Amino acid sequence: MRTRRAVLRTAALAPLLVACSPDVLLGDRAVVRIAVAWSGLELTAFRSVLDAAALPAPVEVVPLGDEIGTALTARGRSAPDIVMLPQAGQLRDLVSAGRLREAPAELWSGPDGPRYAEQWRQLCHHEDRLYGVPFKASGKSLIWYDRDAFAASGLGDPAGWTVDDWLAGVRETAGTSRRLLALGAADGWVLTDLFENLLLAESPAVYRELATGVRTWDAAAVHTTFIRLGGLWGIRDGLPGGVGTALTEQFADAVRDVFEHRRALAVAAPDFAEPVVRDALRRSGRTGEAATVVPFPSVRPGEENPRIVGGDVMVLTRSADPRADAVVAALAAAQAPVPWIEQVGGFLGPNLHTRARYSRWSAPIAAALADWPDFDLSDRIGVVGGRDGLWRVLTEFLITVGDTGGDVGAAAQTAVATLGRFERGWR
Repeated sequence: MRTRRAVLRTAALAPLLVACSPDVLLGDRAVVRIAVAWSGLELTAFRSVLDAAALPAPVEVVPLGDEIGTALTARGRSAPDIVMLPQAGQLRDLVSAGRLREAPAELWSGPDGPRYAEQWRQLCHHEDRLYGVPFKASGKSLIWYDRDAFAASGLGDPAGWTVDDWLAGVRETAGTSRRLLALGAADGWVLTDLFENLLLAESPAVYRELATGVRTWDAAAVHTTFIRLGGLWGIRDGLPGGVGTALTEQFADAVRDVFEHRRALAVAAPDFAEPVVRDALRRSGRTGEAATVVPFPSVRPGEENPRIVGGDVMVLTRSADPRADAVVAALAAAQAPVPWIEQVGGFLGPNLHTRARYSRWSAPIAAALADWPDFDLSDRIGVVGGRDGLWRVLTEFLITVGDTGGDVGAAAQTAVATLGRFERGWR
């Protein structure tokens, strides 16, 4: 039987699969096509940005979800001109493969200097040429929790907790009506985000070496990170519904487990959880005061919390219509994302000159994000960080240790060895 996700994926890919046929002349070249990974509330929010922007040409949005990579290999009249690339680390490989063309260099700097923080420059330029323009930033080192439920739980204030405090909380709430942490493991990036934050908290040096150097996964800090994950996921009845349920739940489902269904007290989630949080609170008849955001914890008291930035960059496909340059320029304008920020939330403007009324949850993050030093590891390392690499390794690790309390050390060794083999296979 085909799953609902498989059906939706096939439907989303249909225009591009048709476009790949050289004999098919479909598509109206009077429009500029933009391929995106967003769906649901995010896709609606993006359309509001398009409606408000003074676009120089009509556009068509092609939502592809997790299959966004297919947009970069499509051919024909229906192929996208612009791709909102969620894995910025793939940019240089895509340039080397001849799949992208340069973006207008003047979009990067203005009379007041660079429009984007340094971590974006390193990702969006190749051989001093601009190939990507940041559109949407995200803060990936956050934990959202239900303040009312936490107060009633007797666990105390989690604002100053360390990683070990969160692990102790998972053990304490295991088997109760409200577990401590929800997990949307059906979305592989949820697992990589958790792994990356724990690794960065454990060893910034190893995290940065994996992000920028020759990657060697067999490092003590990587093993320790898997051991910590095993301690988190291996607690019997530690997750709402157990690991089997977590493996079927997506990111938004886990957020709703906290703020709507009230099966968990907290969830590790980026700032773009905000629209889901708002909707979940509305459905449960509560106000926004019930939700609070705290930084992802440090490993040891007094140490710096991990601060990881992610986001989407606009790239031009090799065969992009010349008018696509002007569309990118319009969407890169400082005030272009304001409708998304102010009407929906869950959007951080990467342009340093964007001025908008952020929510009480997002405002502190937006104000500090330019100083967050580290970019999302899985988005920097290309295929190794994606579905067949780190995503799969973490999913298999979760299945192995989940609910069993089995040999976490052996599972960690297997995970590290698998990553090493995959890495060598892609060099």
